[in-house]
Amino acid sequence: ALYRPSAPLWQETARYAAHAIDFLSRYTALSYPWPHMTAVEGGGIIGGGMEFPMMTLIGDYNERGADALYYVVAHELAHMWIPMIVANDERRYAWMDEGSTTFHENRAREEFFPDQESDEENREDYLDVARAGLEGEIVRFSDYHYPGPAYGVASYDKPATVLVALRGLLGEETFLAAWREFIDRWAWRHPYPWDLFHTFEDVAGRDLDWFWRSWYYEPWLLDQALVDVATIRDTTRIVVVDQGRVPMPVPLAVTRADGSVERHEVPVETWLAGRLRAVVTVASEPAVTRVEIDPEGVFPDADRTDNVWPRGPAAGSQGPGAP
Repeated sequence: ALYRPSAPLWQETARYAAHAIDFLSRYTALSYPWPHMTAVEGGGIIGGGMEFPMMTLIGDYNERGADALYYVVAHELAHMWIPMIVANDERRYAWMDEGSTTFHENRAREEFFPDQESDEENREDYLDVARAGLEGEIVRFSDYHYPGPAYGVASYDKPATVLVALRGLLGEETFLAAWREFIDRWAWRHPYPWDLFHTFEDVAGRDLDWFWRSWYYEPWLLDQALVDVATIRDTTRIVVVDQGRVPMPVPLAVTRADGSVERHEVPVETWLAGRLRAVVTVASEPAVTRVEIDPEGVFPDADRTDNVWPRGPAAGSQGPGAP
């Protein structure tokens, strides 16, 4: 780490860099291949950071603090894997390296700051722009994004968020196997978006065209909702509706009066068949006290206020009865 006395936070930067390189070597299963890495402080030259092979130039971060300095160090060093090794076209498909690197940064942050929630900021930044109708498609050539927020969201926040959703869809083990396979297959080569898509389908053994289309090729929103939870005799019916354009499975956590929690799921095929509503039926005893869609929050639902039952002033009610 090279820095001036005017950047006191930089005293820890070599330690930050060592952790990031060690973590990313483990996470990607591809060890950092070069003999050195240099982080250079450039206060007055740059505000954030910019990556180069075996070097990064980063601002002094005096105003943003030590945590933020770790974030940017991890981010810029993660670029040593993509696009320095897995060499996508940064101008046409900025999301392939910036989105992947943001995802990698957040994984490194989870280990370095285990008490922090690392993905929330990217998810909310993406949803703020998407709700305002200002986003563009991820796969649009990056130099053709307008208005301004569309580029940043399509290149950084949304693709990082979508990778978290893909991990939630496939499970940690399958996702990580596919991610590492993509990096291994395309190390020192030049992948296109469909090479990433194909690798995941190959490893997972699943047709994921619906996922790529919905998240990467369209500016659609995910918006699932609980509209009714009603007990009729010995069954409780949970009614879920799909209010957005993105089809995704609906993981449900059903909590009962004895404290037990059951897991159920509406499969994505329900929505792919054209339906907009699904009913999940469970036993009525012990009484259902709470239902929540995606309790871990791995899918970026545009409106989570209707993902939990009970809600509002009628919180103690079982609902008006199943329609």
